[in-house]
Amino acid sequence: MKILTFLLFFLTSFITYANELCPTNKNIAEDMRIPESHYSKENADLALKKLQGIVQGSDKKYEWITVPNALKTIEGYILKRDAISAKGAMQEYHLSAFCTFMESSAWYD
Repeated sequence: MKILTFLLFFLTSFITYANELCPTNKNIAEDMRIPESHYSKENADLALKKLQGIVQGSDKKYEWITVPNALKTIEGYILKRDAISAKGAMQEYHLSAFCTFMESSAWYD
């Protein structure tokens, strides 16, 4: 019975996270749309490193769009992480917050 429960939990988790959490906003041009998969810990860490370099003055290669795009990456990762990890009553709240964020998830250009 424990094995069956584990398998059901594992398969449900895999299916849940294999798909997008939120509907895709088709009103954002495809080449400007940021997919949910972009909001990963790895990309958030890279964005944070870029911002730290800009703030410290050691990174001189950036444009005006670099900062808002990096901030968007960090915010999106935090919202997605919270949506995935939330339990109970907070799960719906965090999922709603992430999906609201995804409605305008586009690159600054």
